Amino acid sequence: MDDVSDTGSSDTQGNPSEVGAKKTILIVEDDQVLMKMYVQKLTSVGYNVLTAIDGEEAGDVFKKNKIDLVITDIMLPRVSGIEFLEKLRKTPKGKKVPVIAWSNLAREEDKNRVVDLGAQEYIVKGTLSLEQMAETVKKYLS
Repeated sequence: MDDVSDTGSSDTQGNPSEVGAKKTILIVEDDQVLMKMYVQKLTSVGYNVLTAIDGEEAGDVFKKNKIDLVITDIMLPRVSGIEFLEKLRKTPKGKKVPVIAWSNLAREEDKNRVVDLGAQEYIVKGTLSLEQMAETVKKYLS
């Protein structure tokens, strides 16, 4: 939990939200390479990005910050993305926030489960470019 970092950029060029009102995204991902790529891309287009490496840490970060969108992996250590989403949806704050779930696995039961829990999208990681992820995020934060 000590390694939760706010990697938001002060650069407002291309900011998709109102001036002075940057949207904050929480990315829950245990693959540090992927995490870094998506954090860099999303900060470069004007979002604040917070990170967590598992669902337990994500719950702590979510409670302490104003989060406008959650992007969570499904397969995570300690607390899975599905367990995190279940807990998130039981809180007043967590019922309203849009969630994009992603995984390297294209298992239909995982997709059905996260959609049943209120995720807006289920994405297979290998099918999405950085640009496509930025466009998907923009769709929920415009």
